[in-house]
Amino acid sequence: MKTIPAMEELENLTLLGNVTSMIGQSGPSTLKMVFDVVIKVTLIIIMLGMGSVTELDPLLKHIKRPIAILIGMTSQFIVLPLVTFGLAHALMLPNVAALGMLVMGCCPSGSTSNVFTYWVEGDVPLSISMTTVSTVLAFGLMPLNLLIYSGSWTDENLVIPYINILISFAMTISPVALGILLRWKYPKIANVFVKIGSIAGALAVVLTLTLMSLLYPFMYKATWKIYIGAILLPFVGFIFGYFVASVCRMEPFRRRTVALETGIQNFPLCMTLLSLSFSREVFAEISLFPLLYGVTCIVASVIFAVIYRIVATFKAKTKKQKEYNQTDEENRKSLKETSKFMADINFDDDD
Repeated sequence: MKTIPAMEELENLTLLGNVTSMIGQSGPSTLKMVFDVVIKVTLIIIMLGMGSVTELDPLLKHIKRPIAILIGMTSQFIVLPLVTFGLAHALMLPNVAALGMLVMGCCPSGSTSNVFTYWVEGDVPLSISMTTVSTVLAFGLMPLNLLIYSGSWTDENLVIPYINILISFAMTISPVALGILLRWKYPKIANVFVKIGSIAGALAVVLTLTLMSLLYPFMYKATWKIYIGAILLPFVGFIFGYFVASVCRMEPFRRRTVALETGIQNFPLCMTLLSLSFSREVFAEISLFPLLYGVTCIVASVIFAVIYRIVATFKAKTKKQKEYNQTDEENRKSLKETSKFMADINFDDDD
């Protein structure tokens, strides 16, 4: 690690004191095992559900003409790491906290983005394509971004967890492929799995927030700077992802998709990289940002989805009211013309 100034070192020591022995006491091993199993099972169910809502033709269209995917990858691997780098400097985070934030911003998107894309009526085939492609590109672009930006805070070489990236890829592709097959062969059964996947997604949100708080309560003792960074990063990802998609003139439902893919990162992958790259003592401090981000990212995504639903409901009611008023006006006009016509007929009869 690079030399840390006195004030920053004092802040780091205070922070480290808040999480003393947290690695060895981060929660009962049974609870950790339950957390890992539950999250993995729900993830598979979610991806099966998202695959079940995906038709093959739109997916192949994105693959054959990957313009939307390229736009998403630009936002994911070029814009977001640069923005994360700038945000960490702007907040003047301690070295270890800034590095944890940078690693988080350089990770590929996670499967959580797929279910949130479904909830905001985005382009699910595009979301799945982007998640898959970003996971593959992470083999090269993740270490490249870390090499470019990490020099501000460390001289150490970070260990990229390639095996975990492969596992993440397999856990995304396999259930999605099965779901697409169900949609193709048995659409009625696929519709059932879509509903199950959506319910599993909601359950995963609640379980993740609950179990993470039980396993890692020390993360809430982070400094205010880490809190600000953890809160800002997902929203910054959403905004810049939406902005890039808007500049490229993508349709609104695809803009939402790119925004979510940019703002939701693969949190478990980040934790694995940090645990492989740093000693037990350093990991105790550097993991604070990713852990807190894991919570704020889910909360931010829920807020994103709720805001969309409120706006969509308001627009639907406004449109319906406008159509009703237009129909009512047309009926009044028609009634007026009919009355005039009948009056003319009566006048002719009197003559």
